[in-house]
Amino acid sequence: MKIIYVGDLQNGATSAMRMRHLQNIGHQVWGIDTIGAARTDSTFSRGVSKIAWRLGWPLDLSNINAQLVALVKEVLPDIVWVDKGILVRRETLLRIRQSTPNVRLVHYNPDDPFGAYGKAGWRRFLRAMSVYDVHFVPRYQNIQEYKAAGCRHVIHNIPTRGFDPEVHRPHPFEAEFAGQFAADVGFLGSFEQDRAEQLLYLAQRGVTVRLASTWPAHHRHENLCRAPFPVVGVEYAKALCGFKIGLCFLRKANRDQHTSRSIEIPACGTFLLAERTDEHQQLFEEGKEAEFFASADEMNDKVRFYLAHDEIRKKLASAGLVRCIRSRYSYSDRLKLMIQQIKDILEF
Repeated sequence: MKIIYVGDLQNGATSAMRMRHLQNIGHQVWGIDTIGAARTDSTFSRGVSKIAWRLGWPLDLSNINAQLVALVKEVLPDIVWVDKGILVRRETLLRIRQSTPNVRLVHYNPDDPFGAYGKAGWRRFLRAMSVYDVHFVPRYQNIQEYKAAGCRHVIHNIPTRGFDPEVHRPHPFEAEFAGQFAADVGFLGSFEQDRAEQLLYLAQRGVTVRLASTWPAHHRHENLCRAPFPVVGVEYAKALCGFKIGLCFLRKANRDQHTSRSIEIPACGTFLLAERTDEHQQLFEEGKEAEFFASADEMNDKVRFYLAHDEIRKKLASAGLVRCIRSRYSYSDRLKLMIQQIKDILEF
């Protein structure tokens, strides 16, 4: 099929990985980058853009909407696939539907437009969402929320995320890189109050944790060690490979039950220790393929146990990697399923 893919196509973005795997499974794909093309060296433009984001009306600096309308006319695609379409206007989708009535409009959302996180930024999407033919959503409760907003076909798969086998895999040891990132416990994710408090709880009890993000001064500790530089793509996966235990926290305001790290950590052959949720327990068998926790005390107890029992930890890490492959959590496998679901619903 011919697919126009609209999303963040920068190095390391999961959206770019999904686009590449649509190509890998045999589709012709044209990409429109919603992030890279909008970057500017102008201090004024950057300032205006930040203000617009905070007000909930992110600027279409690279004219994504005009690009999309023009490319649809040129390509005549079977599917327009939009990944987190906060810039795509309702009017744009209606123009596409009018000019090319046979095109299917598909939206994949890794985030929660009805949650508390970044709520203002979803205004444009909320106006446009009912025009899409199919929505793939990351949490079960979104199904009724989307349908109440007028959406016809809403699908929640488990997992909604995946891993890229070309990136997220056990990487060979590299002495210099591993020396900078190796750690008993690591967390590669952004600062949030809840997760910071839990990491500080570990640090205050003598556990050394490697971090790779900006961390406020009042949550710093000598046992919270900053990574020497940010990591994306393959470097992100190599950093995960340097951890004995990879921590996975969820964004409560996003109502997450699992996230990309839930799959990426075990896919790299690293032991996964994540917050306990129903979806995490569906993805991995607790105590055999991964471990979970419901409190800082339980997290601390499991960190100490698995650091003291290397063979048990390695056995679970290996089993987690096998589960990722056996249960087809790769992006190619997830996208094959989603394309088939689209075909079944829309009768290609």
